[in-house]
Amino acid sequence: MQFFQRVLKIACRRNIRSRRDLWLYVTRMTLYIGLLAAITAAVEFHQTGVIAQIGTFAGVFVAASLLSVPIAWEFGRMYLDLWESTQTLSTLARTDQQTGLLNNRTFVAQVEERIAAGRTMALLLADLDRFKSINDRWGHPMGDEVISAVGGVMRNLFCRSAIIGRMGGEEFAVAIECPFDDEAARLRFCAGWAEELRRRIGEIHIPVGDGMIAPTASIGIARSSEDDDFSALYVRADRALYMAKAGGRNRYVDDVDLDFGAAHRQTGVESVETSDFLFVEGKTASI
Repeated sequence: MQFFQRVLKIACRRNIRSRRDLWLYVTRMTLYIGLLAAITAAVEFHQTGVIAQIGTFAGVFVAASLLSVPIAWEFGRMYLDLWESTQTLSTLARTDQQTGLLNNRTFVAQVEERIAAGRTMALLLADLDRFKSINDRWGHPMGDEVISAVGGVMRNLFCRSAIIGRMGGEEFAVAIECPFDDEAARLRFCAGWAEELRRRIGEIHIPVGDGMIAPTASIGIARSSEDDDFSALYVRADRALYMAKAGGRNRYVDDVDLDFGAAHRQTGVESVETSDFLFVEGKTASI
């Protein structure tokens, strides 16, 4: 009895995740149904001769298998559709649809999980400079294009181990493990990533009219400590981001060095007026 229960359990397995799994399911179900029908027929006609039994077995097996193919296919297709729908819903619940990055809730949960595991995390909080001016001047579709382009830059820049998310609006965040014991090494590590992110966002040029939209970003940096949770880490990174904005935009600031002079020194930009701009009609226009 246990044997038949195990056989039935294997036959009814529905771990269908791809087209290949679908075909395996149809083949498996077809064989089991055909064999079950053939064995039942053979037992029913056990008093006939061996030749007749073999013929009955073969005939019933083929007929039952052929008849079961469309039924098994429909059930398999239903299970595959259900799996794909579940995966789609899961993706929609975890990601920002405009950029493909993690949404705020998922980003926070993943960072908190790593902090709780005792890992030192560096949080880079990036905010696009004067983004409202882009929406006001060129409309929300162009603003959405800028957001999507920044999301693409971040996906291409950071490795898979990094946690990348859109916190909302024009604010993005990256959490990277910072495995250095030396404080100076940690600062250089974070500064290198922040500068590269700032530079790559600055290289985005989106055609509009006769010119280009060239967004810039300000970045705040903070690192987790033993007693931190995400909220405390975020507050420090957000404070550093605020100082980067106050110091002239298009630069990064580390939370260990929060003063206007340090904010100004983090980039070669010389003034607030040249920190973010639009290329319009072939010229550079301040926004």
